[in-house]
Amino acid sequence: MRKQWYYRLLFSYLPVFFIASSVVVIISIVSVRLTIGNEAKRVNEVATKQMLSSVDDALRSIDQLILKEILNNVAFDKFFDPAKETNKYLDSLEMSDRIRNIIHATPLIDSLYLYRYRDNIVLTRDERISLEQFPDKEFLMQTLRNPPKSKWSDLREVSEINVYSNEKIIRKVVTLTSKVPTISGGQGLIVVNVRPYAIQSMIEQMANAQYSLLDFVDMNNASIASIRETADAAGKIEKNRHSFVVSSEYTGWSMHSSINNDKVYGFSSAIFYICFASWVFAIAFGAYWIYVVTRRNYKPIEALTGRLEQFKAQKRLKLLGNEKHGEFDVIEAAIDQLIDQFDYQQLHREENKKYRQRKLLLELLEGNADRNDEWIAGMAEERYPSCIALVEIDHYAKFAATYNKRDQYLLKYAVECVFREVSQKHDMQIWAEWLQGNQMAVLFRCKKLDSKAEVISQEISDWVRENLDFTITIGVGMPVQEIEDIADSYESALKSVKMKFKLGSNRVIVSESIHHINEEELVVQPQTLRAIAQTFRQGDPRWSGILDEFVHQTTESNASKDNVLNMLNLVLFSVDREMGETSSDLKTIWKNGLGRLNEMMEPVETERELYQSFYKEMNEIFEAMNKRKDGNSQTALIYKVRSYLDERYEDPDMSLTELGDRFQINPSFLSRIFKEEIGVNITDYLIATRVEKAKQLLRDTQDTVQSISAKVGYVHAISFIRAFKKTTGLTPGEFRKISAEG
Repeated sequence: MRKQWYYRLLFSYLPVFFIASSVVVIISIVSVRLTIGNEAKRVNEVATKQMLSSVDDALRSIDQLILKEILNNVAFDKFFDPAKETNKYLDSLEMSDRIRNIIHATPLIDSLYLYRYRDNIVLTRDERISLEQFPDKEFLMQTLRNPPKSKWSDLREVSEINVYSNEKIIRKVVTLTSKVPTISGGQGLIVVNVRPYAIQSMIEQMANAQYSLLDFVDMNNASIASIRETADAAGKIEKNRHSFVVSSEYTGWSMHSSINNDKVYGFSSAIFYICFASWVFAIAFGAYWIYVVTRRNYKPIEALTGRLEQFKAQKRLKLLGNEKHGEFDVIEAAIDQLIDQFDYQQLHREENKKYRQRKLLLELLEGNADRNDEWIAGMAEERYPSCIALVEIDHYAKFAATYNKRDQYLLKYAVECVFREVSQKHDMQIWAEWLQGNQMAVLFRCKKLDSKAEVISQEISDWVRENLDFTITIGVGMPVQEIEDIADSYESALKSVKMKFKLGSNRVIVSESIHHINEEELVVQPQTLRAIAQTFRQGDPRWSGILDEFVHQTTESNASKDNVLNMLNLVLFSVDREMGETSSDLKTIWKNGLGRLNEMMEPVETERELYQSFYKEMNEIFEAMNKRKDGNSQTALIYKVRSYLDERYEDPDMSLTELGDRFQINPSFLSRIFKEEIGVNITDYLIATRVEKAKQLLRDTQDTVQSISAKVGYVHAISFIRAFKKTTGLTPGEFRKISAEG
């Protein structure tokens, strides 16, 4: 059994070693070959571009030299401009000297001559000749007839008569043609011929014929210069994956370049043989090394297996039971048991640490922290400024309904992690714990606190709004210096969060910005409650306007959410009491709506949301009640009577008897059902209607009291004054005076 593991190890390593080393060597050879080829191509491309750039620079320097001579040299002006000519023979002689100087100073230039339009004279370095006698006449005529697009011509043949030997010389050149003047060209031409061998010499100095092949051709594909390993190696360069073509934007000529594969891959073949020999040596050495190392390293395993056999006999039942298992099964079981114990202890330790941290933070927020605690003592010694931020999830009821427990935990953890990351970015120490389902307390501590807590809170609020499907409101408490004052910072943060009801959710509220706001106790007048309840019961749309005045009063005040809810509950209580005296159908509609109102108000978080929902529910109840009234004949009759009273209130003869005759109903029965439905008897309703109309006339007109009393249905002004004062507590004159002053 002992040798079994030895051979198993040995024959496990050797095949892997052979295969791995072979793959590595093959990949290395292929990689080296590809790398050499690609690198040679890259170097060749760079060199080709550089050579083309150098040729362009040399040709461009000739172009610029000619331009400079045209602009600055007086001899050129004398030759071309008749106004500046002094002596045509002396001027031509001076110009010929200048041409020779230019040719001698510029090795690339083979010849240079000037052509003058006005008398068709051509001036070379050696002679002054007419165009008809000039050997290069055809080129000049072609240039005049069809001006070239490029300043430089393609490769062409030019003939020239040697003035000394009178021999005709034909050679190939490329030609630069420049107009005089440079813009209009109305005086003549300057022609510069460059011999291809000069360009060939320049390229040969830069190129390496052993490793690269190159053809420099014009736009007609005629060869200007060529680089080969041997002079007789003619022919165009064949296209392959290492060939490269680059064109000049200046001349339009192209360089075709390629790598000499025989040279490049001949070198890589030598590398192949070196790598193969190295591989054979490495295989032999590696196999021997594995044999030696395996034999040496197996000795501890051999000793361990011996000890395991003794251990199995003693501990086998405790670890694996009565079943038969190998040595490594026993080791695995022991290690698994050890890991399980460690994980359990680690988890228990983390839970205790988290519980202790939460308990300490709660004690700090309550002002009951023990200074003898190690953490608290460390915080007290640092004496860093601190402040509390209270994070509250907006619309938590919707949040809890949308996400399951696991998702809620993950989202809360994400918010906590963002707090830590952003605070770390601002060099801020924080201590964050979720106090309850929708609130997390964050303790900020820093050497220079300043407004960092507000800045961090705003960044996190923006991040949550942009990246998550819910929002948060953060209340930032006042900064404190001492550990004992952290509770005060918590109280101010709690007050800031409560201001969400007034200021709105999804924001950061800093205690310093609301410290001047003191909570007010809101009081609603009984007559306001009565007016809302009665008009709502009567189906009078004016209930909404009265409620608007009440809502305006609450929004202008600094009343808390609890105070506002209490006031709205008083409104609902008053309406409920009034609705208790209506028919059973209307009671049912009201009770169902009242249940929805109570469910709606509790989870609402802001004042705006509260009033929007409250108005919506009340309007739905009001419309449902009106529809029910229209469908009930008796109820519909009562509202017809009320409408009749609203229209004919100015009739002084209006009475219960007249109404009974009008609507064919017993007056006593009409009075009783009117009070049950509307809440007041017919007489009181008529008086209230007349008084309301009289108020309007007193405010808006200058009519006398007698005139107003007649308009609202009173024959005698005394009766009107008595009814007005009984209803309002003021005489008509006093009411008009107060209205005018107000």
